[in-house]
Amino acid sequence: MNLGELKSEIALYVQDSSLETYFTSWINSSVTEIANDFSLPYLKTKEPVDLVCVETEWLYNLPTSYMKNLYKAYDENYNKIIIKRSLDDIDALDIAHTTTANNVTHVATRDSQIGIYPMAAETIMLFYYKKPTDLTTDSDELVCIPEQYHDRVIIPKIVIKAYHLLVDMSSQAPHQSLAWWMGKYRAGLYGEPGGDIGMINVLARDKKPRRHGGRDPL
Repeated sequence: MNLGELKSEIALYVQDSSLETYFTSWINSSVTEIANDFSLPYLKTKEPVDLVCVETEWLYNLPTSYMKNLYKAYDENYNKIIIKRSLDDIDALDIAHTTTANNVTHVATRDSQIGIYPMAAETIMLFYYKKPTDLTTDSDELVCIPEQYHDRVIIPKIVIKAYHLLVDMSSQAPHQSLAWWMGKYRAGLYGEPGGDIGMINVLARDKKPRRHGGRDPL
């Protein structure tokens, strides 16, 4: 769906025109929360994002597109950089942060920051899960979540987030309860016995390596 279609879908359940001005922010914040909770393959960077380092700094702001999970990094010579669990691990390598070299060998992230060891004047390459792009115009397409799950996952997520504002939905038939919407959201994510497969299972299945004959690996 595009943004306009998502807003029209929400309007079927939220029959209060005074709330329509919030639909776009509800959609974007819901997509961001889903992307933060789960690893969406579309948001996994396929090309490296550069970070320019200098010999006098060990702590940097991560690129603005960064959301989570730095999973791969290389120095400027395409040597693999070791990714540590926390900035404390970088401190353990050099608590004074004075060591310099030609290339960075270790990095670690915390929130929106990245620490490096040793300090080096080079451009390193980062791979991570990026933030979803906000939808701003009605023609903007939501692409980071498979389209077949827009109705099954995003709409319930939005209703759950905004339920406390939707007085009519909690007090008047035929609207469903909050528990019903939470169940619908879980079913969209994980599927249900004897029903459709959930989004998380589909994404996990699609990430598995596919073999094309030959012997099994050892």
